[in-house]
Amino acid sequence: MSWRWLKESVLGPIGVPEPYRQDVRANLHARFLQFTTVANTYGLIVASVMVLILLQDHHGLAEHIVPIGVAWFGALALIVNQVRGDVRDPASISVSRILIGTTVASCVWGSLIFTVINHAQPEQDLYVGLFIACVFCAGAFARSSMPASALIYSCVLAASIMLALVLDKRDGLLQFAFLLGASVIGLQLFSILAARRRAGRIASLRALERSHEIAALQLQEFEAQSADWMWRIDDDGRLVDVSPKFAQAAGADATLLQGERFLALFAPEAEEHFDALLRSRRAFRDMTFEIQVPRGSRWWSISGTPTTDGGYKGVCSDVTRRHEAETKAAFVSEFDHLTGLSNRAALVQQLEAACAGASGPGDEFALLYVDIDSFKTVNDTHGHAAGDEFLKEIAERLQDAAGEDAFVSRLGGDEFAVLLRASSRDMADEIADHALDAMLAPVIVGGREILGSGSIGAVIGPGDGADAATLLKHAELALYRAKAQGRGCSRFFEGGMEADARQRADLESDLRRALFTDAMDLHFQPLVDTRSGRVCAYETLLRWNRPGHGLVSPVAFIGCAEETGIIVPLGEWVIRNAVKEAAQWRDDVTVAVNLSPEQMRNPSIVQVVVSALSSAELDPGRLEIEITESVLMKDSEANLRTLHALREVGVKIALDDFGTGFSSLSYLRTFPFDKLKIDQSFVRDIHKTPENQAIVRAIISLARDLGMRCTAEGVENEQQAAILASLGCTEVQGYLFSRPVPAAELPKKPAAQSADAPNADVRNLASRRTAAGPN
Repeated sequence: MSWRWLKESVLGPIGVPEPYRQDVRANLHARFLQFTTVANTYGLIVASVMVLILLQDHHGLAEHIVPIGVAWFGALALIVNQVRGDVRDPASISVSRILIGTTVASCVWGSLIFTVINHAQPEQDLYVGLFIACVFCAGAFARSSMPASALIYSCVLAASIMLALVLDKRDGLLQFAFLLGASVIGLQLFSILAARRRAGRIASLRALERSHEIAALQLQEFEAQSADWMWRIDDDGRLVDVSPKFAQAAGADATLLQGERFLALFAPEAEEHFDALLRSRRAFRDMTFEIQVPRGSRWWSISGTPTTDGGYKGVCSDVTRRHEAETKAAFVSEFDHLTGLSNRAALVQQLEAACAGASGPGDEFALLYVDIDSFKTVNDTHGHAAGDEFLKEIAERLQDAAGEDAFVSRLGGDEFAVLLRASSRDMADEIADHALDAMLAPVIVGGREILGSGSIGAVIGPGDGADAATLLKHAELALYRAKAQGRGCSRFFEGGMEADARQRADLESDLRRALFTDAMDLHFQPLVDTRSGRVCAYETLLRWNRPGHGLVSPVAFIGCAEETGIIVPLGEWVIRNAVKEAAQWRDDVTVAVNLSPEQMRNPSIVQVVVSALSSAELDPGRLEIEITESVLMKDSEANLRTLHALREVGVKIALDDFGTGFSSLSYLRTFPFDKLKIDQSFVRDIHKTPENQAIVRAIISLARDLGMRCTAEGVENEQQAAILASLGCTEVQGYLFSRPVPAAELPKKPAAQSADAPNADVRNLASRRTAAGPN
């Protein structure tokens, strides 16, 4: 037990910083005086009740009343003396005075308790115990802010109780003494902790007040040395602590502004905006608002932070000159700074003018909405500086292709528009072809050749739209159709495109809802080992039974998912559920999952795969990721890093639809795949055309020489399966064995089976599957 702890048990909290010591002492003393007065009053009331109980025994009235009356009136005198005491400065009361007073009070209460114990009848012991507990605990708690006082009080009362019990020759004195001692110790510990906590709270409060004072002085100094000024409002939005600088900026006297609503200074539109900011109870920075002052409108830049009392405080500065300059610059700026072409705002003005001037059949005009295909690849491959030079060159080519009378503008990014006045559909079609040809020609930037192409959506006004917004929307729809049909082409707007766009939007909405509500299904198609006849893997296929539309082809909704970015969360859902399902299969059966280029570009794809494997406790070697050449054609370096990371985890990688691309062999040299999947277009007529058989033989031989497994897709009859097995194909897949089936119909870790059991499972599965989704 340390000396400091012993000292605190007598003197109360020590170690309080000097600046706050006087405040702590005054607070603790004031609390002591207040609480002891209450405790003495409470004790007197309890003592009065106890006296009445004792006096019910009329046989010993004279014997009881004298000593009890003396003690009772002594307690009353204590209270009267304390209540009449005029203590204006509690900190000035010395500790010795408090301790002397405590000693006297303790002796008075001790004598009262001693008298009660010695004059009570045995049947009154319960009342006596309650009386002692009330006086003992109330007095000790009341003195908890002064540990030494609490200790004296507890010890004197405990001694009085024990003396009375000894003289009364009660049984169990040792046990009662132990219990009484534990009570004294417990009450004293409570007193020490309470005093320490109270002192710490007071010191912290004083430190906070001091820091606020320092902050206020610093703010005053800041305002004196800065061009900015401070503002503060209460929870009702009224100005408080208006500084001279704020009043000067507002053009009014500080005393008049005090208590006025801050919002009254704002212009109507600015008032609504600023009021919304205040109601949001969020900090904001450098927001510009129009302020109405006597000399006219000014523009203030305001920053603010909510305060704990429900108000706000912050800093203002006058930015009127800067705002006017920016407004003028924005007003006169009609050109794109990079290409020198007109911007979107200027195009809208021209379109509105063209629509307003189209009063007859001969007043038709055309709008071409131009988008550069895969411009992001140009930036990623050659850098943004080269991308800017590329855009400048394209802008010049569009201007040349459109002619001097055309209005060419840059809408933003890699999008341009060409307005052709007095133009027919045929003329617009011709100029669109010239523009497409111009964008196909190589662009030389920094000695490097950049190849590009573009897509164009066209509208004829005013027939395709009576205003600029409608024309731009319809031209963009036509552009989407051009991109969907292969890019590098132009398409004119048709009435059905809006309906298609709405259907596309509905499809996207339903797709998001299906993903959110877990309404997708996974089907699995088996892959059969040609040597053992056993099912060695299942390929995961996504199925969606869209409400009101029935089963939707993956070709339809996967494309939508890729364009809208839904493919990333959807792909994660497929991976997690496919891996979870595979954990229920035989340990020698793997699961194959297809990854699209958009999924491969997801930076967290490796983490998703690792998390799914860990959650399902599946061996990474039982997961096979299938990709197509398109994955390696875009962002090839990043995708190769992702593939290598997956390989390091232990996941197998397969190249799907092998043989259908232009550079499959180069990809085999770039990345060591675990498997090649022969596209079904080569398998379909393998039993009819020697050419297909020769190509398949070459692919199987190539895979064998490179140490890869080989799977043939689309096997539909025994003859095809026999030829593939004779050529050395390791795995086959197709309707001959089974259509894709729901996960519930797959075997789950069966007991030991005979060699023919796997084949029987496949044949049974095939016989049950007479109608399913595409292979």
